[in-house]
Amino acid sequence: MDMKTNQVSALIDSTMTTEDEYTVEVSTSSVVIKSGSARGLFYGLQIIIQLYHMSKGSGEIPCLPIKDCPAFKYRGLMLDVSRHFVPKDFLLKQIDCLAYFKISRFHIHLTDAGGWRLEIKKYPLLTQKAAYRTESDWQIWWNEAHDRKYSDEGTIGAYGGYYTQEDMREVVKYAADRYITIIPEIEMPGHSEEVLYAYPEFSCSGQPYKNSDFCVGNEGTFEFLENILSEVFDIFPSQYIHIGCDEASMGAWYNCPKCQQRMKDNNFTEVDQLQSYLIKRIEKFINENGRTLIGWDEILKGGLAPNAVVMSWTGEGGGIEAAKAGHQVIMTLCQWVYLDYLSGSCRYTATRYRWLYSSYNRLQLLPNSK
Repeated sequence: MDMKTNQVSALIDSTMTTEDEYTVEVSTSSVVIKSGSARGLFYGLQIIIQLYHMSKGSGEIPCLPIKDCPAFKYRGLMLDVSRHFVPKDFLLKQIDCLAYFKISRFHIHLTDAGGWRLEIKKYPLLTQKAAYRTESDWQIWWNEAHDRKYSDEGTIGAYGGYYTQEDMREVVKYAADRYITIIPEIEMPGHSEEVLYAYPEFSCSGQPYKNSDFCVGNEGTFEFLENILSEVFDIFPSQYIHIGCDEASMGAWYNCPKCQQRMKDNNFTEVDQLQSYLIKRIEKFINENGRTLIGWDEILKGGLAPNAVVMSWTGEGGGIEAAKAGHQVIMTLCQWVYLDYLSGSCRYTATRYRWLYSSYNRLQLLPNSK
């Protein structure tokens, strides 16, 4: 069928009740897409665009029937803009790519030691002091602990940036127009070196560059985090809000008088329970605002928050444990689906992290693949 001389018809079919299901019929004279929803029609259109691209400019696409519906409700990609900042226009291009492959969620890792990336009007120092660092290569910067510093935008050689709230509202709308939900991630209690540089009063030591974890014994920590989340809610309409919760060192909590008092007041015997305490309090706040918490699988430590969704990255075990307990789980097994792992024989590259399993192993995550 010649796409240059024939039209594409898109029809809502109320008899198609499976979520996002669509059909495509390509004949010698027409292309007809049917679905029970506008989203399904959009997904069907992506197939036509893909077939057209395969024609390499000829405009000729094969006559064929297609019937499709998603195997996964959550089809997502995470982008870490803290360690490696990218401008807003890159995010928009990324959204176009995700739409092309019918991805439904775009998880943006907005905060980490590498830099704070979102304007928070109540706490301007987050972007004034912690959105830039002194080295563009995150791995070099991270490995040089004695010289690991943040800087302001005007510092010579400063690397970084941030998104204004209006920037992010534009990104959210652009994604929504392509049936993609933006899920923001605001890390806590660990991976927070940049926050505690800008606002050291929320660390156990009260000093910058000393801790990476919020002080859970400090009541001000919760007011601070809730104020930040309130602005996040206003920008991102997503049902899901990711709060990280991975790799908290917890070391400072052992000797922090406030954290130890919190443990005593709640009859805690392990510092892991402090992390669980923070997560449960933050989840209550998130739930009261009509949202649902997502956390990495370390949120299992010390007791899982009642309504939390678990994103299992360290292995299958955490996800399976959470699923058996009745929680929703998103499997993001690091050595299977992380894109910054090596998959070839190159021994040294600037961006390598660890070794990736074979493509065959990654395909084991697909339904009916075993």
